[in-house]
Amino acid sequence: MGVQRYRLPSGAVRYRARVKSHGREVAARVFDRKADAVVWEQDQRRRLRLGEWIDPRRGQVALSVVAVDWLSSRSSVKRRTRESDEAAWRNYICPRFGNWPVASITAAEVSGWVGSLIARGLAPSTATRALATLRSILAFAVADGRVQHNVAAAVRRPTSGQARREGQALTLDELRALIEACQGRYRDVVPVLALAGLRWGELAGLQVGDRVSIPGPGLRLSRTVLASGGGGALYVDTLKSNRGRTVPLVLDLVPIVDRWSAGKAPDAWLFEAPHGGPLRESNWKRSVGWSAATAAAGLRGFRVHDLRHTAASVWLAARADPKVVQRVLGHATASMTMDLYGHLIDANLWEAARAIGGILGHLSRPNSKTRTRTMRERTKVPGRNGVAGGAAYRNRTDDLRITSASL
Repeated sequence: MGVQRYRLPSGAVRYRARVKSHGREVAARVFDRKADAVVWEQDQRRRLRLGEWIDPRRGQVALSVVAVDWLSSRSSVKRRTRESDEAAWRNYICPRFGNWPVASITAAEVSGWVGSLIARGLAPSTATRALATLRSILAFAVADGRVQHNVAAAVRRPTSGQARREGQALTLDELRALIEACQGRYRDVVPVLALAGLRWGELAGLQVGDRVSIPGPGLRLSRTVLASGGGGALYVDTLKSNRGRTVPLVLDLVPIVDRWSAGKAPDAWLFEAPHGGPLRESNWKRSVGWSAATAAAGLRGFRVHDLRHTAASVWLAARADPKVVQRVLGHATASMTMDLYGHLIDANLWEAARAIGGILGHLSRPNSKTRTRTMRERTKVPGRNGVAGGAAYRNRTDDLRITSASL
């Protein structure tokens, strides 16, 4: 047994449990009670046999050391994701857990930290993002053999206690009013976003050479333009799904695209900024007077991204198959499209019910020649030769002199 008893200079007795593997000591721990030392030593040996053993010394490194290696391993993710991870680590995780040994972090500590973020006034979505980053760091620590379990995985993400804001979809009349209220030539962007269902970065990333004409007029999406750190320098990245897609152009958009691509080289930006380069959303909103335009159209609080919801509404209202709408919007699956925008077709439920109504023909209408008899009529029958049997109900005998209903 690897448990040794020894006495301190003060006279107190202690028990040292030692675990050896391949002739060398790999772990040791001191206990006040022999029973605790034996249990720990046996558990460590069991883990060694099952291949689950983790050197306790590896869990004593600071979380900041693990985070450096974790951030280095994130070089293959999208730039925006990496920037978001770095911001969450720098602003929220490092100040609390940066100097903690990774093995000393508990689920209770993580849960309390999330609660403190909400108490500071952070939005639940921001706190959720910070929690997701900590989960990813600790998952890296598990894979690196520093801890056995990811304690943050069991912590529930915070909720706001409010219903999620649904995207606002415009009617065609409201869309026309918004287009008229916008100023300048860049108002052409509004119908493109509202009918083609593009994200802003996808629209900004369009080049003249992305136009297609077979089997019909459309735009081939293969890149997106994003702002570093949410509002910094613009950079070109791959699409959100890492898959290109072709978006068909409705007839209203064809002359707009023709006008903006006239006389430009194939590699020129389709909706080019006034001084060249891709168009930035904040500059575009100032150019068209977005705030004043939405107020004039009675659409205060309407976001640019809500034009994408409008596109989903228009396509679904046009009886487009959900698979088609999925392809237009660039979702991974049609079920995702319906989960996000299924509420937009609620009005179609009653239209479909009216279309199905009457499908059974005469079977769904009462027959004027058929009369439902009452129970009394069904039980009342004439006697022999059409003469009533002398009682309201049929007799159990043919003798007309017997009228008792009990026979």
